[in-house]
Amino acid sequence: MTPRAIVLVLALAAGGLVLWRIAPATTTRVQAEPPGPYAGRANPRSADASAVTAGAALFQENCTSCHGDHADGHGVAASGLTPPPADLRGSTVVPEHSDAYLFYRLSEGKAGTAMPAFRGTLDEQERWALVTYLRSLHPSSSHQPAP
Repeated sequence: MTPRAIVLVLALAAGGLVLWRIAPATTTRVQAEPPGPYAGRANPRSADASAVTAGAALFQENCTSCHGDHADGHGVAASGLTPPPADLRGSTVVPEHSDAYLFYRLSEGKAGTAMPAFRGTLDEQERWALVTYLRSLHPSSSHQPAP
């Protein structure tokens, strides 16, 4: 094999290695828009001040064990969870997703994580109250991202 051919083979192999290392990261990204019946839904409680209070109480009852009292992903049950619970206060999880997406995740949970589905536990108005509470943690980004 000529030196030029060796360089070409090494360059192609290196490129393949780079793509292999990048591919897992791109396939695990969060889906931006929820599927089916959740797509495009609007939060009926987004302007309801009582929903923030109700959502905070629901969060304390149902979410703090994993997400923590401060919604930072450091609850008492978070230790050892892989992947760890999302930081809902200090990360971009809430600001980068629509209310419909957050409602979907609360309703259906998230496969491959410890995030449970609350569709059978909390009624629709309670799940929307939780979305409204999560939005209140990010007042500067209360606008809805484009679907």
